[in-house]
Amino acid sequence: MKKIFPIAALVIVVIATACVSYSYNDKPTYLQAAETRVGSYLTSDYGRVSCESTKMSDERWNLHCLTRASGQKFEYTVTPADKAPYAVSRPFYLEAINDNARQSADRGLMRYLQINSGHSA
Repeated sequence: MKKIFPIAALVIVVIATACVSYSYNDKPTYLQAAETRVGSYLTSDYGRVSCESTKMSDERWNLHCLTRASGQKFEYTVTPADKAPYAVSRPFYLEAINDNARQSADRGLMRYLQINSGHSA
């Protein structure tokens, strides 16, 4: 009986770890690419940022990035490249939602992401 408890505890830990791992990895590849690229490019122009995404539908996500030093917010909509209204060179398509995101679209490395900012296509 004393051996059953440690084995049961181990099984529970393994299952819990698998569930947590799955929940972190259920983001589509195009979204993971967008999070990585946008976070990196914004960091190069604005300093360290942290980005989080929220699922809006199966192929539409909101990406929110926040600079750590100044608290500037950058908000984008992310969809797969094949849903873009024009050809993009990445696996994702970005639309700028707020003013900071629109202003960043033509700045530094961000201009290479072909962000739809409402004033360029």
